[in-house]
Amino acid sequence: MTPDTSVDNMYWALILRGIGLGLLFVPITTLSLSTLKGKHIGEGAAFTGMMRQLGGSFGIAIITTFITRFTQEHRINLIAHLDPSKIEVQQRVAQLQRGFMSKGFSSNEALGKAYQILDYSVTRQSTILSYMDIFLYLGILFLFCIPIIFFIRKGKSKINPADAMH
Repeated sequence: MTPDTSVDNMYWALILRGIGLGLLFVPITTLSLSTLKGKHIGEGAAFTGMMRQLGGSFGIAIITTFITRFTQEHRINLIAHLDPSKIEVQQRVAQLQRGFMSKGFSSNEALGKAYQILDYSVTRQSTILSYMDIFLYLGILFLFCIPIIFFIRKGKSKINPADAMH
C-alpha cells in the first residue's frame, strides 16, 4: 500500500472478502444451531446474532485503538528521521514554499503552508503504515484460529425442518 493506493487497487480484495464472509457465516450459524431443537433454535439464532454484533463492535473498537496507537508510533519514528538540516528536506520545503508564493501567498504564509503539507504527508504515511500493521496482525490472528476448526465436534443431531418451524 502507498498513499496513492485507490479503490481500484482494492476491488478484487474486497470481492474476495465478500465471498469469504459468505462462506464463513453460514457454517458458523449451522454449527451453533445444529444441536438445538424446537424453540431453542430461535433463541440460539438470536444469541448467535447478538454475539456476532458484539464481536464486531468490540473488534472495531480494538482495531481503532490500535490504529491510533500505531499511527502515533509511526509518526514519531518518521519525524525522527525528518531532519531539517538535510538538504532533501530543505529543498522540499523550499519547493513547496515557492509553489505557494506563485499562488499569491506571502513568504511567511507560504512557508507555514509548506510545513503544513510536510506534516500532512508524514501523517498520511504513518496512517498507511499503521493500517499495514493491522492487516498483518489480523492475518496472523486468523492463521492462529485455523487449528480451532479441528477441535469442533459434529453435532449429535441434525436440524429437523419440522422442529425449526415451531
